[in-house]
Amino acid sequence: MSAFDCYKEYVALKNHFTKPGYDYFKYNGKMKLNYASFEKRNDKLFFQKLAKHEDPQGLIVSNLLRDKKLWIRDLAYSEVSEKTFQEWQRRKQSLTYTFKQELEQLLPNFDANFKVSGNHPHLMKLYFSKKVSVETMVILVDLVKCSKHWYDQLQYDPVADEVLNTIVKYRPFLDYDREKVKNIVVEKFSATG
Repeated sequence: MSAFDCYKEYVALKNHFTKPGYDYFKYNGKMKLNYASFEKRNDKLFFQKLAKHEDPQGLIVSNLLRDKKLWIRDLAYSEVSEKTFQEWQRRKQSLTYTFKQELEQLLPNFDANFKVSGNHPHLMKLYFSKKVSVETMVILVDLVKCSKHWYDQLQYDPVADEVLNTIVKYRPFLDYDREKVKNIVVEKFSATG
C-alpha cells in the first residue's frame, strides 16, 4: 500500500465513522482526493509509516472505535494505538468465546436488556461500563433488530446517539456466524428463563 492509498483509506474510514452521509461500503471506500493535494500535506510521513503496518485498515478501524477524533499522528506513532489494534484483533479472533462470556453480564430476562424505560437500555449501560465489548453489543443489537426502536426512544440523547451510530457504522466490519451466536443466545436464555 502506498502512502497516498493509506491516506485515502484513512480519510474514507474516518468519514465513515464520523459523517452520517458517508458509507464506506456503499462507495467502496472511494473519495475525491487528489495526489497533488496529498503531496502538499505536512503529515505525509505519518501515512508512509501507517502504509507499512501489517493491517492499516484494521489499525484505523480499531482506533476509530476508541476515538472518532483520531489524528493520523496519534495513529502512526502511538503505542496506545498499536495496543488498541492488538486488543481488537484478539476480540475478533475469540469472538464466540468473548460473546459467550459477556452474555453472563446480561439480565436473566433477555428482553429486559433492550428495554428503554426513561434511560439507557441495560445492554448499553453494560457497554458504557466496559462489561461488554462493542462486538457483543453490535451482535446483540443486530440479532434483536432494536436499533430503530432505540433511535426513536433515545432521539434526544447525544450519548445514546453516538453509541447507536457506532453500532450501525461498525456492523459491516464485523463478520460473525449469525446462526451460531443465535443458538448460543437461545441456549443460554432458554436455560435461565
